[in-house]
Amino acid sequence: MRYLTPAELKAMIDKGEPMQVIDTRDPIKFEECHIPGAINIPQIDLPEKADMISRQDPVILYCLYGVKSEAPFLYLREKLKIKNVWILEGGIYQWANDLDQSLPIF
Repeated sequence: MRYLTPAELKAMIDKGEPMQVIDTRDPIKFEECHIPGAINIPQIDLPEKADMISRQDPVILYCLYGVKSEAPFLYLREKLKIKNVWILEGGIYQWANDLDQSLPIF
């Protein structure tokens, strides 16, 4: 597994680097709060929405704490053979704690 810290992801976003940020939580949680620019593909929907996932840009996955992103990470790497996949360390919880405490996850 490969991880990015919230600070590393924020730096990539601030630089305008090409990437795809995927929130793997359910749509209700996504609507409540998400990282700017992220798209919502719940973990259970990954197989049917695989065509939405970038094969050239880095793909950064996140969930609430980063733990449930491990299964989608393995699915993308092993099943879909997408190599440039990362997990946001600590998930959106860590993102909010470190960078945006206004997010309603506490």
